[in-house]
Parts: sequence; C-alpha cells; structure tokens
Amino acid sequence: MLRLIDRPGHQALLRVPPSTRAVVSWNTAAPSGGIALVAHHGDATVTEPLLYVRWSPRERRSLDGAGGSARIEVDVLRSEVALSAVGVASTVELDAVAVAVPPPPDARVAARERTHTLDVPQLSQYLSAYPEERGWCSAAALAMLLRYHDVAADVPAVARGVYDSAYRGTGNWAFNAAYAGARGLRGVVAYLRGIDHVAAFIEAGLPVAISIGWQAGQLPGAPLEHSDGHLLVVRGVEPGHVVVNDPAHPAVATRYPRAALDLVFRTHGGVAYLVAPRERTPELVALANNAEPGALRRPAPR
Repeated sequence: MLRLIDRPGHQALLRVPPSTRAVVSWNTAAPSGGIALVAHHGDATVTEPLLYVRWSPRERRSLDGAGGSARIEVDVLRSEVALSAVGVASTVELDAVAVAVPPPPDARVAARERTHTLDVPQLSQYLSAYPEERGWCSAAALAMLLRYHDVAADVPAVARGVYDSAYRGTGNWAFNAAYAGARGLRGVVAYLRGIDHVAAFIEAGLPVAISIGWQAGQLPGAPLEHSDGHLLVVRGVEPGHVVVNDPAHPAVATRYPRAALDLVFRTHGGVAYLVAPRERTPELVALANNAEPGALRRPAPR
C-alpha cells in the first residue's frame, strides 16, 4: 500500500494499514535538509522523533534513529508493534512525501499475460573509467529511468547523487527516489505484488526498477551466480519471460524466465522504484494500489 501527499510543507501524517515495516520516500528541490520520523502504533503509543536522513551538497547520510519499539535501518522503518501511521517532520519544504508498506501475503493482482516492450535506454553499471566500482546497479537502473523520461543522466553522476555516506553505498532506496524528485520527476519507493503488478505499469508506459535477490540456480541467465540485492529495469512482459535492462548483464538488454524473476522479486520483498512525470502522480499511486490501468489516462507506448 502506498500513501502520498503532494506539497505537505514541513510536516505530514500518513496513515497506513497495520504493518511492522515501512519505507518513507520524499521529493524536494532543497539542496540541504533533514527528516525525522514518528512511529504511530495501533495500540495508540507514539515514539519520539526518530532521526531518518540529512543531506547537503557535500553529503547524504542515513541516521538510523531508534526509540521505544521502533527503529530505522538505513531506509526501512521497523516496529515491534504494528504501525498505524507515520509522521514525517522535515527541516525544509517537501514537494511530496510517501510511505509504503508491504501488501498482505495473500494479496493478488489481475493476471497480465503480455505487455508491449518499452524503449528504455541501456546503461551498464560497469564502466571502464571506474573499474573499482562494482555496486552501481541502483544508480544505473535509476539513470535508465531518468533517461526514459527525457532527463539527462549518467551513471557516475547519479551514483554521486545517491551515495549514502553512512551505508557506504548507492543502494539507499529513499535517496534514489529523492534524486528523481530533485530532477523534476515524481520518484517514490513502493512495494509491489509481483511481475503481474509490474506489468500494469508497463501497460501505462512506465518502466519500473525492481529490487531482487537470489541464490545459485534461482535466476537462469543471470550474470551473477547469486546476489543479496540487485536492481534492474523491467520494460516488457511476455507469457514465459520478462524483458529487462539488467545493468550487470554484458548485453544489458536481456530476458529472464518469468516465474523465476517473479519469485526472486517477491521473496526479496517486492520493492520497486516508481518514476513518472509529476502530473502523473495520481496515476502512479493508483497503479501502486492496484487500480486497473484501463480506467486511467495513459500515453501511447514509447
């Protein structure tokens, strides 16, 4: 479930279905700022503000605030008592703030056998000028989404813009969404219900970056034997395969068996980067919450 408030100013309260984890993402043009979260629980208890992030032109840093029964782990708010809402307090005005919680285990979406294939620019995470950098999958996936939406982006620049100096990597989900927001788009982190759910976005002309993890033998054709966490872009769905741009694959553009990719996506948590023009924000939220795309305005496939 995704909740989003446009132009909340400095504070917002986003109510959520009962959940023990949530991801808060935000968009702002402010070059410096900081955010704290307040966990509201179903038993009516409320935590003190938990320090979440701060950023400036020199550094972005997750703060891992903790208090009472709740704690923040890089980009995930976890709670021992089910959350009922998340309060957000920012030192700067926000263009948007969103909170996502996982769907129920039995949640289902409409089956989609096939979609068209989107023309998403292909970018590798491995660059000869940066031979020591092997973990830029998130930055490369985000750069591909930005370029698809006609925003100039290259992998090193995105990597610098999303690097979390506390986490020491570019895979902080919320920082990636914030980077897209700072470039004039709407960027949010969401939990999706599998490849059928991703296909709804493809049908609406919106490629999606998904976070996956797998063990040896679970993802045939993958360029790595296993991974604890990897980002790639889905740009088309077929009955037996999913068409992707995998920044770790030598060819970038490739296909993976649909059942295998669906499994490693869902078991890894179902987290996705959703990026769209700002005027399509209501549609983005509706799709994340499983509205049928046929009832929504959508552009011609690119």
